Amino acid sequence: MEGISMKIDNTYGITKNDVMRMAELSGMEFVEHEDEEGFDKAFADGDVVYGSGFVKRLLGEMAEVAFSAEGDQFAEYVYNNRSEIYDVAVQAPEVVEMLVLGYKVGISNGSSGCMNDLGALYYMGSLIGRDFNKAAELFEMAANAGCYQGVINLGYIYEYGRIGEPDFEKAYRWYSLAAALLPSYEAVYKLGDMFERGRGVPRDRKKAYRLYERSLNMACGDVERAQPAFRIASMLINPEDSDCGVQPDALRALSLFQQAEIGLRKDIANGQLYYVNRLREAIAGQEKARNLLEADDFTAGAK
Repeated sequence: MEGISMKIDNTYGITKNDVMRMAELSGMEFVEHEDEEGFDKAFADGDVVYGSGFVKRLLGEMAEVAFSAEGDQFAEYVYNNRSEIYDVAVQAPEVVEMLVLGYKVGISNGSSGCMNDLGALYYMGSLIGRDFNKAAELFEMAANAGCYQGVINLGYIYEYGRIGEPDFEKAYRWYSLAAALLPSYEAVYKLGDMFERGRGVPRDRKKAYRLYERSLNMACGDVERAQPAFRIASMLINPEDSDCGVQPDALRALSLFQQAEIGLRKDIANGQLYYVNRLREAIAGQEKARNLLEADDFTAGAK
């Protein structure tokens, strides 16, 4: 692995002081070099000694991955260990600091995943101070560097007016671009939201429903299925949606709400606490679906 260049044009790149702080946090030994070239090589050589304790172990592991990672490996490491990292981070601010510094190392190496994920930290504001302007800047950097999730996230920035007034046309364009670039269940259900709400396009619940169904078919696993499943279930027990060709089906709605609950619980366990209200809605939806199944005037969907 080559050393990290210190000539970074953006404000999110790693600095020598950052690396010294990472060494301090993780209990590593930082070896001072006389020149910048020597400092860069220190990254590659990995002259470190780990400290002890659970938090120190995690900090050391995070620093080691950050220093040795290529491409998006640090972002992938954080994603694969997100539950453990988040659980420790909410109690240990030094883990949050190491997380940010690790992303900065990745950004200095051109990692589009680290650009996007640091932007997500600023967007959510659960571990670090919320800053939508920084989030938008990082999402755009990520999108320009080839991160498709950054493209989707720019849609959220504009749909919800995070850096000014909502711009639904821009949001629709970003979601459409993401859906065109790759098979993305998320981009597809967000396009469905735009049609369902009439944002940037004329309201068309029939198109919204078809997009939600397509998203559900594309989704893999409980977490991905949660969002389209919740949306479809909500339409299946809404009598008004029968006007747009959606056939009421309380039994399928019950099943989909249950699937949504499972995925949402996993999301929340991984630190996405903003889904708590959606989880409550999914649980309430199950009760409504059960009540409808017992009503004689509602199509149960089962014969």
